[in-house]
Amino acid sequence: MTDIAERFNDRYTALLRSATWKRIHRTAYGDEYPEGTNTNGFYSRTTLQWLCDALRLTPGCTLADLGCGHGGPGLWVARYTGAELIGIDISAVGVAVASEQALQMGLAERARFQVGNLTATGLPDASCDAVLSLDVLIFVPDRSAAAREFARILRTGGRLGFTTWEQSGYSERLGVMQLADYRPILDAAGFTIEAYEEPDDWQRQQRALAEAIIAAETEMSSEISAATSAALAAMAHGMLADMAVRRYVRAVARKR
Repeated sequence: MTDIAERFNDRYTALLRSATWKRIHRTAYGDEYPEGTNTNGFYSRTTLQWLCDALRLTPGCTLADLGCGHGGPGLWVARYTGAELIGIDISAVGVAVASEQALQMGLAERARFQVGNLTATGLPDASCDAVLSLDVLIFVPDRSAAAREFARILRTGGRLGFTTWEQSGYSERLGVMQLADYRPILDAAGFTIEAYEEPDDWQRQQRALAEAIIAAETEMSSEISAATSAALAAMAHGMLADMAVRRYVRAVARKR
């Protein structure tokens, strides 16, 4: 866990000051770039809006953004819906940036962020109306424990919305076993699947982003450390190598 936290601490610190990163992400996604999130994820604007609508949040509801990173998408959903937001991430840097963003957006009174573990959030039982988790589960060693934690903090009838990649077997690049289908562990944790699908055009978008990261490695190294730029390029090469054996899904599930 410490190695993963340090990796994301470095990444958030670097990318938030890289104009090149923002430019290549906007170029790769075009009109589908989720403006206002300052994203370092791989979801599109349409997918974020789709998840936001599917969670059925109203003012006063509580949303937990688990693996919130620097807070962009969770704050976007909170502002759009009027929900209260609790963001949890293993990266202290991400949590600090998220807290600052909430203050700048005028959302500090209904958004709080804390360092924590996706599989052991410390939140009370049945305290949330919805859970959001974007592009995070692929990094979690125990996805069943994560599903059980999602269910534990949700009220009956509450909804989980997430994006992730599905892949069979062990990932050498990530160092953890992958899942070919998340639905069985969600069912075992007490969820009913309401929607489960591949977003339109995700392969083209993610391929374009990966190729742009590789092409911009030297350019980014002038803004961030050469080591971080090289790590991002290695990640992009891994994405391209895995594209044929992996699929990207967006899903919504209701706690029974």
